[in-house]
Amino acid sequence: MIGEAVRRAEAGMRTEEPRSAKADTSPGGTQVVLFQLAGKSFAVELDRVDQIIEYREPAKTPRRPAYVEGVVEYRGRYLAVVDLRKRFGVAEPKPAHPAVLVLKGVGPDPVVGLVVDQVLRVLPLPPDGVLNPPPRVFGIRAEYIRGVANAAGRPLVWLDVTKVLTTQEAITLLA
Repeated sequence: MIGEAVRRAEAGMRTEEPRSAKADTSPGGTQVVLFQLAGKSFAVELDRVDQIIEYREPAKTPRRPAYVEGVVEYRGRYLAVVDLRKRFGVAEPKPAHPAVLVLKGVGPDPVVGLVVDQVLRVLPLPPDGVLNPPPRVFGIRAEYIRGVANAAGRPLVWLDVTKVLTTQEAITLLA
């Protein structure tokens, strides 16, 4: 079952006319999808998210990195499913109802599924509200982060999802 926040975010993405992220915000700002992983807030650009889908167990594939769970059928194609908890070295257990962000244009595959704990909402990030990251945030090196912002009094890490998904290097999220 997808949580209420996921349904609201998904409904908002489906009902609007297709537009670029910059067209949805004040000049120079960006819309992001806010999600949680291991109790921390992260974001990816809204224009990278094709859809939010309910998690379903993927079919295992041989010779894959440990953080790639396998593949699922998505719109008549196979979709690689990456578990962001495993990518960041976060211990199990998984949340009861994780969500999958279907991302486009982030690597060699046309689309990839990113498993997250919970999708919260779509959030505008004004350019003056995004800071350059320090050398590490939650243990993640700055090269994997586009910026840091404040979301309801909590730090939000805007991930450079292309770098996170294409590097072979281990990335560790600290508790």
